[in-house]
Amino acid sequence: MILLFVCTGNTCRSPMAEGIANALAARRGLPLFARSAGISALEGCAATEEAEIAAAEYGADLSGHRSCRVTAEMCAAADRIAVMTESHREVLLRAFDIPAEKICVLNLPDPYGRGQDAYYAAAARIAEAVEELLEGM
Repeated sequence: MILLFVCTGNTCRSPMAEGIANALAARRGLPLFARSAGISALEGCAATEEAEIAAAEYGADLSGHRSCRVTAEMCAAADRIAVMTESHREVLLRAFDIPAEKICVLNLPDPYGRGQDAYYAAAARIAEAVEELLEGM
């Protein structure tokens, strides 16, 4: 199963979600491959240091992450797409031919610039959402 996480810049929320999902799936022995992308991402940026620290609490290593922009091919290849906000969902639906039921919204505010505690809170919410997604597998 391919799970695609999408946020805005692909340096905070979606890389944390990708790393946490892959770590949790590996621990459970599930055949899941998570990846991430951003709607307005600049190509090749590292995850923020705060995201790396928060994701590490869940066994995820983001040190090799490099941001990328979401593409139609990524969306087509994914079995499920998890977006961080309703506006991300709307952008994907307008830009690409994606069935609406393929997309779930996590409703997760952007921690960027809000300090490490905001990243810890985001990572905890991401881990909860990923657990719910994995339950359905």
